[in-house]
Amino acid sequence: MRTSTLLGTVAAALCLALSVPAFAQDAGDERKPLSDVWLMVPKAGMEMQFEESLKTHMAMRASQGDPREWRVYVPVMGNDMGVYQFRSCCHEFADQDRYVAFTTDKGFSDHWNETVHQYVASYEHYMERNDWKHSHMPQDADPAKYYGVTAWKLKEGAGMASENARKKMSMIALENGWGEQSDWLWLTRIGGKPMLMVVSPYADFADMTPPETSFFEFVAEHVGSEEKAEKMFKKFGSGMAASTFTVWTERSDLSMPTTAQGDD
Repeated sequence: MRTSTLLGTVAAALCLALSVPAFAQDAGDERKPLSDVWLMVPKAGMEMQFEESLKTHMAMRASQGDPREWRVYVPVMGNDMGVYQFRSCCHEFADQDRYVAFTTDKGFSDHWNETVHQYVASYEHYMERNDWKHSHMPQDADPAKYYGVTAWKLKEGAGMASENARKKMSMIALENGWGEQSDWLWLTRIGGKPMLMVVSPYADFADMTPPETSFFEFVAEHVGSEEKAEKMFKKFGSGMAASTFTVWTERSDLSMPTTAQGDD
């Protein structure tokens, strides 16, 4: 198989990101499309104070009936090892208005500023759109030990060729049984620089071992030739400027489960 450096990078990233045990896909998936995401970096040398004050704040939110489940993740492999990621899924844009009003009424921001803010060096806040249609991520799956995230920076003005190729490859995977051995979720970032991500759960590091049949070989088999598959992968790569791979694990001691019924 002849591939360019770019194609090889894209193929390797996809193969790694799509190589985990699977569960049945819910064809009637009606999960809301948005995740609320915060990235925070504690001040140098104040990580322990940050974590202890965060526990205090999370306990306060829980006691006040915060309707959102906030899960906290930290990287175990990749760049920016000092980042704490806060995620809540699954929402609509209109939910955000109700949630902001709720948190204001409960004084969550004031409590955060009084307890946690003094230990934070930087904040980033995004919404991420979950592409459930082109993903294989069951609603009832147990939390994984690790989550691998391949993130691509998107080229400006790249057009729709890359996005169309991504959807086509995903449908090939969904319709031809790749989901029997793999779970994955496509995400696009809203806010900041345009970014595409694919996340996959891993039971352990051994789960990160690429499968015997690569995703490229799988696609080639179902489109009829390696040449056709290569063209599809090149179209996907045409919209990407660079990629990174990060492995995250949940800090359950810092996370906050849902404490109220219904959405925010």
